[in-house]
Amino acid sequence: MSAPLLTVSTSPHILGRNTVRQMHLEFLIALAPTLLAGFYYFGTAAVLLVILCAATALVTEWAIVKACGLPNRVGDLHAVLMGTLLGMLLPAGAPWWVAVVGGALAIAMAKMIFGGLGGYPMNPVLIAWATLEISWPEHMKAFLMPLASKPELAQSALMKLQADPSVIKTLDLMGLWCGTDPGELGCTSAWAILIGGLYLVIRRHIDWRIPLGVIAGVIVMSLLALSLDPNLAKLGLTGLWQKLHLAWFHLGSGGMMIAAFFLATESVSSPVTPGGCLLYGLGIGILAVIIRSWGAAGDGAYYAVLLMSAATPLFDRVRPRVIGKPQREW
Repeated sequence: MSAPLLTVSTSPHILGRNTVRQMHLEFLIALAPTLLAGFYYFGTAAVLLVILCAATALVTEWAIVKACGLPNRVGDLHAVLMGTLLGMLLPAGAPWWVAVVGGALAIAMAKMIFGGLGGYPMNPVLIAWATLEISWPEHMKAFLMPLASKPELAQSALMKLQADPSVIKTLDLMGLWCGTDPGELGCTSAWAILIGGLYLVIRRHIDWRIPLGVIAGVIVMSLLALSLDPNLAKLGLTGLWQKLHLAWFHLGSGGMMIAAFFLATESVSSPVTPGGCLLYGLGIGILAVIIRSWGAAGDGAYYAVLLMSAATPLFDRVRPRVIGKPQREW
């Protein structure tokens, strides 16, 4: 009778045979196509940033656990996953110490200070990314030209769009989706991210409503932006397909796809109700396009996930309708 009948722990609570370690391992497997694409476009030096960031996150968590006498859960691979995701959000031209600082911040400042896995209110990856973006913007915009024989700094498609909206008519969307445009080393190939994201959906590790809501929100807000923004209205995009050109651009550029499938779906900081997941994703897509179109930030996808995750408790109140009435007890 001394054995506990109830185990109390923090989220995520997952019903099934999969362990937390196995879930994080499958997330790493899903990131493999994106990592291979980054290796192909930017070379070994860029991938080493990801490895360095993941290693720093792992060592930081181990050190905090040892220093504070906490249960050792380093083997659940959560720190490795957080470090890998953060490394993929870095530009290939960022110095090595940015990866080290970012990996340490993600674990120490955004995860362990709240009690570890399940206790933090927002995605640790995005907290660390936002800190790096605000502190060293010049290093976080050190984008390299893909497949260049030598390192060559270049502007991303989002930076070109903010400078001149007419560039939307000259960009090669297929090349943008494949990864030939400068950008973060793990975000250039939207197709590679989509393959990994669909793998997670099929394996039921993420709720399909969140990425669907993000994509729908981007399409809806892109169509509205063409009417609301005079600079975009001057482009003369007529017909539904031409108007969708802006939506395909937003979905294929920057970190929109990795935000939809890997960042917004983070189990701790995302809603759990079906309706809440759909509204949460829809809000991220709409807010991302708003920030990109009229904000000063370079990529609004990450800030949109951060802001919407703060409203997760509100989305969790969107519950399914109760069928029937409870029987009154006398």
